[in-house]
Amino acid sequence: MARLTFDDIYHVSFSSLGAAADDWKEMVDQLDTLATDAVDGMVKQADAARWAGANSDVTKPFVRKTAKEFGDAHTEAKGIWSMLRDAHSDLVSVQSDIKKLVDVEAKSKNVRVTGLDDGTVYCVYLHQRGDSDQRTQKQLDYLDDLASRINNLIAKADEIDNSVAGALKKIHGSDSHNFGHAKYDSLDDVQAERAVQLAKKSLAKYKQGEELSTKELAELKQLLSDNAKDREFSVDFYKALGPKDALRFEAQIAIDASAEGDKTQLKLAHSIQTSMGVALATATDPPTGKDNPDTAFRENKDYLGKAWQSELKRVGRNKLELGIGFDHAEPVGYQALSSLLRHGNYDKSFLVPVAEDMVTIERKGGGWPIPDQFNGENHFGLNLDKKGGPGWDPMTGVLEAFGHSPEASTAFFNGSTGEGADDGLKKLSNLDYFLGDKDGKGGREWPADKTSGYVLPDEKSKTFGKDALGHALESATTGRAYDSDGPSVKHTQERADLFHTVVERIGSNPDLVKADGSLAPIADSLGHMSADYMHDIQRAFAGGDQIGYIGHFGADAYLGDLNREGDELKQFLQATAEDPDAYASITHAQQAVTTEIIRDAMANPGDETLSAVATRASAPGGEISGITSAGRADAIAAADDSVEKINEYNKKLETGDKWVSRVVEMGVGRIPVGGDIVGWAVEDIQEAALNHYTKDPQEAADQIVENRENYLNGEREAAAQAAKQAVLDAAQQAGLSTDQGSPAAGAADDVYRETNYAHSDGRSR
Repeated sequence: MARLTFDDIYHVSFSSLGAAADDWKEMVDQLDTLATDAVDGMVKQADAARWAGANSDVTKPFVRKTAKEFGDAHTEAKGIWSMLRDAHSDLVSVQSDIKKLVDVEAKSKNVRVTGLDDGTVYCVYLHQRGDSDQRTQKQLDYLDDLASRINNLIAKADEIDNSVAGALKKIHGSDSHNFGHAKYDSLDDVQAERAVQLAKKSLAKYKQGEELSTKELAELKQLLSDNAKDREFSVDFYKALGPKDALRFEAQIAIDASAEGDKTQLKLAHSIQTSMGVALATATDPPTGKDNPDTAFRENKDYLGKAWQSELKRVGRNKLELGIGFDHAEPVGYQALSSLLRHGNYDKSFLVPVAEDMVTIERKGGGWPIPDQFNGENHFGLNLDKKGGPGWDPMTGVLEAFGHSPEASTAFFNGSTGEGADDGLKKLSNLDYFLGDKDGKGGREWPADKTSGYVLPDEKSKTFGKDALGHALESATTGRAYDSDGPSVKHTQERADLFHTVVERIGSNPDLVKADGSLAPIADSLGHMSADYMHDIQRAFAGGDQIGYIGHFGADAYLGDLNREGDELKQFLQATAEDPDAYASITHAQQAVTTEIIRDAMANPGDETLSAVATRASAPGGEISGITSAGRADAIAAADDSVEKINEYNKKLETGDKWVSRVVEMGVGRIPVGGDIVGWAVEDIQEAALNHYTKDPQEAADQIVENRENYLNGEREAAAQAAKQAVLDAAQQAGLSTDQGSPAAGAADDVYRETNYAHSDGRSR
């Protein structure tokens, strides 16, 4: 069958297809009336008639059969209408998306899109007068990305066309004298049936040492990627396969593709894995948020409820019996499931019980099988992502799932395992299971996530899971997926309390997250969490809310008792700042909050002078800067290559400036910032942070080696200048004069001096 091309989709009008769907809807309604009349009329009359004999024995069955044919005709017409209706809707949507890319986006970039004979497109920049036609790598990458997006839409349209054509043949059947064959209510039914058929074919082939063809894998990839977020498709797919076959199929194609597959096979298998994960999240998300048999939806149709999930747990604890001819790679169900969980936002009613079941297994002494090396030096695994390891430690995938599922993550880290009906375990909080007790001891023993015999060092392989732990904690405390570019989410008390506990635990055991610490990989996430809670941190260093200018972004994390008494907050920040990514996040957020509260103080000085309110508002930021400067100095001094370490800090400062816009957009300050002022404020703060905290690598490295105190004095000067700039920016935004001798200029000088004192206090205590 010839595939659809770009020109087929871009230029065609789907109005006739829409009209055909409307005509068939009319036919459905008419046949519904005829079918009803046949049953209620002639069948009832024939059955009620006092009629016996040979004629009756022939005629009554004939009447019933005729009535059934009317019903079957109605069913067939309804199926045809459903296919045409969904095809029209989906193809119009695809065409609209393609036209937006071609007529709007591509034209705005001066790019021409040309259809090729093989159905794909070619994108090229149009020549303009005076243009050298020399393109940057970024521009060339954009052309590839644009072509890929359009080609994916063409492939989606082609899949719709093929699915509908196949369904119409099955609906009509091969018997011209008999209505009623395959029954479909929607295109989702058709595509789910085909996806299941391919997955089961793959399972059958593996028993014979064979596999799906590249063409079949590509078809399955397209079906799953197009429908992963469609509830009906996803539920049908997983319901038909069942937990065991779904996980066996996933494990088989992942191991095969990573062990000996070519690049095409690996790419297809990775896409299938990703889409299966998203589809599982879709299928296990309760429409009402409850698994209640009294609700309007049907569990077996609208989502995978408790029965399916209970079977998943049983499968998760046992070997999958892949049947691929060797015992080297015989994972249990949870290991295969883990690779799917990395993708999608999961409901807590599904994800938390699965994770707690896995924690319980580990606490009872259970482990996860790690396969022996085979087939030479090939590295094979269950996880096909480029990052995250091979996936033999299933907790890594579960924690990544929490990293993308904030509601579930918050619930999990506020929960516990133990004291179950038959687990024989003491109650232990899930947070303590991963971070250890109040002394930082007794946390999870991280297994090496690698293929036995693979060259990756054990400690390096354990980083995968610890990175994921950081992502999960970040999600749990902020309410936002760790890799989301979206705005910050207001803190609930549950999340704020969790952040308080994390600060207390790490602040009491700061060595855990330093360069050689057992939890060093979570430091970057701790920095992101700190940036999100910078208002709470500044309020703690201000001695509470007496200052009156530091607002709440939702619930209060009550960090004041972690400041001064046990110095947990200071120890937490200093240790976290040894990570360049964390330092950048904290620094940008601190500069943004400091600017915000200085602006608010100067706009509402009350009976006090501008200098008095501005210096008081700047002190917390100065102290935080002193603490993080000490952490940065410690990390640079301990690095094998100090110059490279400083370069890393500089690069992270360049990429971490997103925290400025997030803090500004929180809108916590007393003075509303909107419109163009938002852009000005963000740019001013970003510029201040970059200009004052970026260091000359060689010069800074030499300073630390020769005289660490001189280096920190330079840091103090940078912080003081940044705070002074914040005063001047705030004054300009408020329409105040900053000329020499003005109250605002005097306040800036006083803030400069106050920040010097505060910075010294922060790094010394």
